[in-house]
Amino acid sequence: MSKNVGQALVDIYVAPKQVFNVLPEKKGWSWLPLLIILAVNTIGIWYFYSGMSPEWIVEQQIAQTAHNMTPAEIEQSRAVMGQMADKTGIISVGALLVMTPIMLAIMALYLMLVGNPGQKRPFGDWFAMAIWSNMPGVINMLGLIVLVLLSSDPNLPLTTANYLSINQLVLGLEPGQAWYAWAENFNLIFLWISGLFAVGLNSWSGYSAAKSTLLGFLPLVVIYGLWAVFI
Repeated sequence: MSKNVGQALVDIYVAPKQVFNVLPEKKGWSWLPLLIILAVNTIGIWYFYSGMSPEWIVEQQIAQTAHNMTPAEIEQSRAVMGQMADKTGIISVGALLVMTPIMLAIMALYLMLVGNPGQKRPFGDWFAMAIWSNMPGVINMLGLIVLVLLSSDPNLPLTTANYLSINQLVLGLEPGQAWYAWAENFNLIFLWISGLFAVGLNSWSGYSAAKSTLLGFLPLVVIYGLWAVFI
């Protein structure tokens, strides 16, 4: 088992079951990864947008939606977006700080519902599991920061933020194509997070590896499976 929170921050990537085995008695450790998630994501998103010109941001946003708009609607949208473009970084950081705890709570609720039949655990335990299971997102954001650092032009495509999506890595679809939104939003980090859900459920609920894997990946399968059906 992980002996301290510093070791746990490493183990969650290389030996996650060691973290989950000790977590019920060490829920106080979870404040640190939560702060790391919020801090790294805040810094990463702010840094991503900080060097971009407002004009570039507007044109990038228009490029994502222009295929469904008339020329008049495009010009109207450009005017509205232009008023907010210089605040995109602040708005994005604010949305992240609000939505991250909400999404973690939703994940924790799911884990509690599927993982509690044998022994009842409080919501706080499952919230801690959700926090630790989302630590791969830190790796994702650090990668984005490196991409921005290595770029000679701060005006990067906004889709760079999804550099680990199926679309960015494999498909290369353009806005307006049928599977674009689906593939652009499917980040491979989601697979890692789902795998950690499975490890956590196996550790806490005594489920078989197969059942834990099924329940760990079920939200991802349902969300993107239903989305695919309606494309």
